[in-house]
Amino acid sequence: MSVKPRGNGWEAYVTYKGKKFRRTLSTKEDATVLEAMWQREIAQGNMPTAMEVNRETGKASGWTLRYAFDRCHENYWANTKNERQVMFIQSIVCKYWGEKSPINRISTTTVFDWIRWMRENQGYAPSTVNRHISCLKKCLDNAVDEGALTTVPKFKRQSEKGRERIEYFSKDEENAILSEFERLGEDYLRDYAIVAVDTGMRAGEVLKIDGDNLIKLQQTRADGSQMYGAYIPDRKNGEPLLMPITKRVEEVLRKRKTFNDPLYKHRLAWDRVRDGLGLTNKCWHTWRHTTATRLTEKGWDTANIMRYMGHKNIATTLKYAKWDTSTMVGGSNLLED
Repeated sequence: MSVKPRGNGWEAYVTYKGKKFRRTLSTKEDATVLEAMWQREIAQGNMPTAMEVNRETGKASGWTLRYAFDRCHENYWANTKNERQVMFIQSIVCKYWGEKSPINRISTTTVFDWIRWMRENQGYAPSTVNRHISCLKKCLDNAVDEGALTTVPKFKRQSEKGRERIEYFSKDEENAILSEFERLGEDYLRDYAIVAVDTGMRAGEVLKIDGDNLIKLQQTRADGSQMYGAYIPDRKNGEPLLMPITKRVEEVLRKRKTFNDPLYKHRLAWDRVRDGLGLTNKCWHTWRHTTATRLTEKGWDTANIMRYMGHKNIATTLKYAKWDTSTMVGGSNLLED
C-alpha cells in the first residue's frame, strides 16, 4: 500500500484478495485520503468501494449527496428546532444536484452556477439563497470532517443589505387567498393563514399552539368580549410567549385544536393559490410582514410592534424579552378589525 507520484498527479494503490485498486488524483492529500478510506474498508473485511474521481477537480469520494446529507443530518440537525426546515431545504438542494450525484462533482464553478440559477431562474431572495448555501456547505464540511472529502468548493454568500422583503398582503389579497383556500377545500391552509396574519407567528411557531389550553386573560377585547391567549413554549429565540389572540383566531383554535402538518406538506396547494392570484413575488412569510405593517398603519408604537413580533434586535427589529402580556393585548385588539 502506498501513495506515489504518477504523471501530473498522485496514485493511491492497494491490493485486496489478489485484486488491485488504483486511482490517480490531482494532489497527494486526496490520494492519501482515498488510500485511508480503502484501508478502513479492508480492515472491516470489506472490498474497497469503487471511488469516482472527478476529472476536473481530481477529488475522489464514495459518498452520494443524499448519503452526505443523511450523515450531516445525523450529526448536526436531528432533533433540533430547525430540523423540519433543514429537511425541506435538503430536498430542494438534492433536486437540483441529484440525490445520487457524487459529492466530488460539486466544484466552485458549479456552485457559482447554482447560485446564479437560484437568483435568476428561481427568483430567490438573497436570504433564501444564503440558507440553501449554508445547508450544502455544512453537508460538505461534515464530509471533510469524516474523511470522505478533502476540501470544499468556495461559496459566495449573497448580500442581504437593502434587499429585505417589503411586500405584504393587502386586505383584498388576504380575502382572495382565504376564499381560494375555501374553494379548493384547503381548510387547513385557510386556518393556518388566519392564525399567521393575526398573530405574526412564524410558520413553525403556529405548530406549537394547543387549542385545548387557551389561557383566559384578565383583559377584554375592544368589543367587551373575553380575551384569551395562546401559549408558545419557545419562539425562534428560545423564549416562551403568551400571545393574546383575536376572536377569529380563537374560533380557529377551538375548532382545530392543533396544527400538526408542517407547511411544506401543503406547498403545492399554497403555490397553486399564490400563482393563480398573481402573487408570485410573495411567500408564506409575507403574512408575518403583513401583521407588522397593519399594526404600523394603525398607529401602534414601534417599540411595542418590535416586541409583539418577537424580533431579536434593531436590524430585524428589537431583541425579544419577557414583557407584560397586558401590553400585547392592545396589538391583538387592533388586529380584530
